[in-house]
Amino acid sequence: MRSRILHFLLIFGCFVTGNSLGCMKKVCGNNAQNEFRRCPDTDGSCGNYHTERSSGEIIDGVDVRCHVGEPIYAPFEGEMYFWRPYGGKREKSCADQGVRIEGTGQWQGYAVHISAVKLAFFGGHVEAGDEIGEALNRYCFNDRGQNDVEQHVEIKLYKEGKLIDPTHHLQNCMCTGQICESNTRNVLLGDPFKTDKRYNGVRGWDIECQMINDDDEDSPRAPVIYSPIAGETVGRIRLFTDGNGAYTGCDNDGIFIVGIDDWLGYEARLYNVKARADIGFGRKRIVQGEPIATRLTCDNSPDSIFVEVRFEGRVVNITDIITAANCKTPNFPAF
Repeated sequence: MRSRILHFLLIFGCFVTGNSLGCMKKVCGNNAQNEFRRCPDTDGSCGNYHTERSSGEIIDGVDVRCHVGEPIYAPFEGEMYFWRPYGGKREKSCADQGVRIEGTGQWQGYAVHISAVKLAFFGGHVEAGDEIGEALNRYCFNDRGQNDVEQHVEIKLYKEGKLIDPTHHLQNCMCTGQICESNTRNVLLGDPFKTDKRYNGVRGWDIECQMINDDDEDSPRAPVIYSPIAGETVGRIRLFTDGNGAYTGCDNDGIFIVGIDDWLGYEARLYNVKARADIGFGRKRIVQGEPIATRLTCDNSPDSIFVEVRFEGRVVNITDIITAANCKTPNFPAF
C-alpha cells in the first residue's frame, strides 16, 4: 500500500506527464523546434522531405539545422548503433559517422538514422532526449560552394523497414500522446472511430486500458489517464439518470475537456474515467499529457476507456493522430 501511495504522489503531486507518442524530441543543440535548413538554400538545394540536395539527389529524409559541434540528442528511445552514412568511402571519411537508433517501447518498429554525428559512445540503450554526440561538418570533404549551405544533420525515419516522412513527427507534432498509463502505444480495441452504444452511441476510440500489477502490491491498481489535448476541464460527464432524474452508478463517469492553444476549437470527452480529486468543478487549465484521471474500477468496468473528439462542435475522425500514424494537424472543412 505504501508504494501505491508513493506512486500516486509521484504521478499527481509531481506532475509526471504521459509519453509523447509519435512526437520526437529535440535533435540538435538550441534548435528546440527541429527547424529545417533553408529551402531553397544558397545553392538551390532544399532540406525538406523528398527534395533535391546539393548533390542533385532526391532524398527521402530531412535536414535539421545544426551547427558543427552542437550536441545531438536521441529523438526517441531505443537501441543505438554506430552507422556509416557513406558506407566507408575513404574520400568522405571525415563525415562518414552517424547513428542508427532502433526504437523500443512506443517506437517499436521504427528506426532513425542521423548523420553526420561524432558519437560519445557506440551502442546501448538510449532514452528520448539523451545526449549521444556532436554534429560534424557534412561537407568537410567538398571544397565547392556547399560550405555556404546552412549547417545541418540529416535525418531519415523508417517504419517497418520503409522510409516515411518524419516532418510532423519532428515539427508541429499534433499527436495526442499516450492516453492510458498501461497502454504506451494507444492500442485500440476493435475498429477505429466506431460507434459504441455503451456511451450513448457516440463515435470514437475504444483504447485498451488494463489494470496495472505493481511488483510489490497484492492487488492491481487503476491506471492513470493523461489528457490527450491542452485545454480546460469543464466538468464530469454523467451519461445516465435513474427514475428520479439522478445520476447514479459507479461506472457513470467521465471527463470533458475544451481545447486551448494548438487545440483551440477541439473538445475531448473521456468515458470510463474518474477525474482526479483536485480538478473538482468549474474550469481548470491543463496541459497535454497531464495526468487528469484514473480508469474506473467498478465491477462492470471494461479494460478500456472511450475517447470522443469534436472540432467546432462536430465529431471528427483523428485516428492517425491518436495512433501516431501521422502527426500532421488535421485539415477539417469549415463547419
